[in-house]
Amino acid sequence: MCGILGKVTFRGEADDPAVFERALRMLDHRGPDDRGTWHHVTPDGTSISFGQTRLSILDLSDAGHQPMTSPRSGAVIVFNGEVYNFREIRTRLEGKGYQFTSECDTEVILAAYDEWGEQFAENFRGMFAIGIFDVRRQRLLLCRDRLGIKPLYYYWDGRQLAFASELTALSALPSLELNVCHTALRNYLRQGFIPGPLSIYERVRKLSQGHLLFCDFVKPEPQVKSFWDPLDYYAQPRHFSGEEAILDELNDVLTQAVRYRLISDVPLGAFLSGGIDSSLVVALMRQIHTGPLKTFTIGFSEPEWDEAPAARRIAEHLDTEHHEQYLSEANVLDAVRTVGDHYDEPFADESNIPTLLLSKMTRQKVTVALSGDGGDELFWGYNHYDTRAMRWFKGLNRIPRPLRRMAAGSLKMLGPEGVRIGQLIEFEDLPMYYMRSRIWPPGLYRDLHRCEAREDRLLAIGRQVAARLPGRDRHLLTGAMDLHCYLVDDILTKVDRASMAVALEARVPILDHHVVQLAAAIPSSFKTAGGEKKRLLRALLARYIPRSLWDRPKKGFGVPLVRWFRTSLKDWAYDELRGGGSRLCDWLDRGCLEQMLSDHVSGRRNVSGLIWACLQLASWDRRLARIRNAREPVPSLAG
Repeated sequence: MCGILGKVTFRGEADDPAVFERALRMLDHRGPDDRGTWHHVTPDGTSISFGQTRLSILDLSDAGHQPMTSPRSGAVIVFNGEVYNFREIRTRLEGKGYQFTSECDTEVILAAYDEWGEQFAENFRGMFAIGIFDVRRQRLLLCRDRLGIKPLYYYWDGRQLAFASELTALSALPSLELNVCHTALRNYLRQGFIPGPLSIYERVRKLSQGHLLFCDFVKPEPQVKSFWDPLDYYAQPRHFSGEEAILDELNDVLTQAVRYRLISDVPLGAFLSGGIDSSLVVALMRQIHTGPLKTFTIGFSEPEWDEAPAARRIAEHLDTEHHEQYLSEANVLDAVRTVGDHYDEPFADESNIPTLLLSKMTRQKVTVALSGDGGDELFWGYNHYDTRAMRWFKGLNRIPRPLRRMAAGSLKMLGPEGVRIGQLIEFEDLPMYYMRSRIWPPGLYRDLHRCEAREDRLLAIGRQVAARLPGRDRHLLTGAMDLHCYLVDDILTKVDRASMAVALEARVPILDHHVVQLAAAIPSSFKTAGGEKKRLLRALLARYIPRSLWDRPKKGFGVPLVRWFRTSLKDWAYDELRGGGSRLCDWLDRGCLEQMLSDHVSGRRNVSGLIWACLQLASWDRRLARIRNAREPVPSLAG
């Protein structure tokens, strides 16, 4: 696992190599074991710089040093991630005459590009963000894995193109014009994360999952295209003879996905919450791995948040070497105040706090940890798939929209709660209804954001999904929407930044693309039978672990911010929102901020999520300002 950085200057003066090196050092936390740079000027004067920081997982020798150059074509690569099936690809390439000098996947990826060109990624099974300078074609190619497990940002202003694993590295390049994107900021204030391809900066985009970017040097203009889309599989449901046939195939595909992710030259383990997804991953690991197996859990003193006893029971049943750490309010509160230092753009999913603490504990014992992420999106485990609001959609949709608009107008005169319900029923289609049921009440503090920015990316993504899957049921559509947005820009972002902050590689076998393709093609009737969330994963897990050990209501992986913003964190929140050295009040209305916090502290309403989003925005701005203004890199605070 690594951090990558690249910059191409087509016109004008390129950055000094020392400036590029300082920017690269912003990614040292992602790859503390090695660092390398490569600089080149083409005959027409185009300047290219590549850099990589390395976390050594496979082939710990210097043979895996990057940037790496192809001895056959001269192409240069920087790569972040893992290609788990690289040994099979290597064997195929050896049959075509290729020779290899290392045991790392980077060399195989480069040879695969030499052999198959832009189709190279279609052979890969893994998580990856790749930058390649193709000497023969004089072009830059960027590639991001099918599910967006690994991040990849790119900047373009017509004169220079830059890319990086994190915005922190781009922010340390003074030649880039980085102004806050108010469309992204408005979207962030609605749901707590920034949906792609938007980023917090106007000229920076996230390369979408399953996409390639090309930029020819002769006529530079980035071109983006897809090489894989899960909607292709949602659109073609398969026929199965029955549930047992599905479970047999799912078991085989998941077992293979787990087996691939046990390939490592360093110690590995697994996160274990005691829930369905992580328990299934560990159960399959135990079937494959005969030696000691380490598992890790965070516990809380508050019973409503604590899953440690359930995880302990699963660990005992599977005979793992289990590690757990109970968190006190004091060390969690300390993490609350500093977690924003590990995120490169504003991010307000409060579960990033325990995720960071879990990653820190896990990194003390292992370098790689398997995670159960992906099961909720693929097998419909979230509560919002079956909330009362979502169940009402079918009935409300039968009422003509003009009548619903009239009712909404009356409701909006009844105060904030009426505004929320009124906006919810005033929908045009399922994507709008779904989006409005997922965001914070948009009418509560309508003047909070000073700037006008009306584009709603969540709605746009939902409508793109619905257009590709006309006539499909709401469960399938909401699951596909989550896979395209919430999973990649919230869940996977959270896990990547928290784990890489402490140089821990997190692997997600449920998001192996073969598992995703199978899950997407399973007819909805099998997933919703009996009204049981994640029915298929539950049935599969029951083959390995008695239901009595794990069959319980789902708990969130969060912290009690609702209470703390009224007690322990009240003064800190007031100080941060009133200024705190950030530009928060340049973007947000001070009066709305104070009213919002006062409403929460008094108990008039719970808006802890929106308060947390504003606090994380302020934290992000202070950190990025330090980076932009510093002559030396601002170190990561992870440890």
